[in-house]
Amino acid sequence: MRRTSGYVDGLVSGVTWGIVAVLLTGQSARMSGHSAVALPFVVAGVFDAAAALFLVVRCGFVGALPRAVGLVMSRTAFTVAACSLLGGPIFMGGYVAAVMLAGPSDAVTATATYPVLGALLARLLLGQRLKAKAWLGVAATAIGAALTALDASATVDSARTLLGIGLALVGAAGLALEGVVATRAMADVDADTVMTVREVFSALLFAVVILSVPDGIPTVTAVLLTPGRSLPVIIAGSIGGYSFAIWYRSIRKIGVAKAMALNITYAMWGTLFAWLFQRSGISLLAASGCVIVTAGAAFTIVSATRDQEVMSDDTQESLDTQGVT
Repeated sequence: MRRTSGYVDGLVSGVTWGIVAVLLTGQSARMSGHSAVALPFVVAGVFDAAAALFLVVRCGFVGALPRAVGLVMSRTAFTVAACSLLGGPIFMGGYVAAVMLAGPSDAVTATATYPVLGALLARLLLGQRLKAKAWLGVAATAIGAALTALDASATVDSARTLLGIGLALVGAAGLALEGVVATRAMADVDADTVMTVREVFSALLFAVVILSVPDGIPTVTAVLLTPGRSLPVIIAGSIGGYSFAIWYRSIRKIGVAKAMALNITYAMWGTLFAWLFQRSGISLLAASGCVIVTAGAAFTIVSATRDQEVMSDDTQESLDTQGVT
């Protein structure tokens, strides 16, 4: 039952992030005219601040704020802070910058490599061993996501495209490593509490970055004072906060590789939502990518894994003893 709910969490995190991808892609394209250096951090910072607020309010409703405060005061806070840096300024900052420089197609194509990177890191650092069928599923999901994102009509100059793809790959590496580090952080604390503190830390890190980069304060002021620009990002942040929370929960239940393979279906969902709500066309290449993504996710779900896939027996026994689910 635990693993079944982990698969559902992973898939729903992909669906919700598909919505986020559509919102951010559409909004980033409308924000030209601001500082090219500051704008990606401002958009990503507003996004993470909205996600943090959503998760803090959510924690308050379920009575989990004392646990969040306790986590902030514990040693595990340093691990969570590392997750915030990897998933905040490194991933979100790099992803938004890549969308603006290389276009959404190339940006999503590059970030689609993160499940493979995550699976490799989980194998090397956590000993989470996947059998051949699972590796096939992870690889197929990443390839399908990349095909889904490819857009032959992109018309940006090669230098901007190269820089954007480079930043997207850095972001993908950050997100993959975050999944591995998050597994350590969730050894003794529930996923929802960890993600709430992670988002709060991430928002604070973005505030420091925005204060430090050239034109950071004028750019964030201009964006926040324009509801037509800030509101969609705030809405995307609230949805993204929930998406991140259930992604962490999925990692904790079924392991890094499977959770990432299910989450990356956001490329498929993003294409579908763009077609439904933005009347975007779907090419044969994108449709093929959707099929491969679905097949890859299915392979990952049904594949058998070794006993150490989710976490070591000692860690699981410790969690069961503490009543952590």
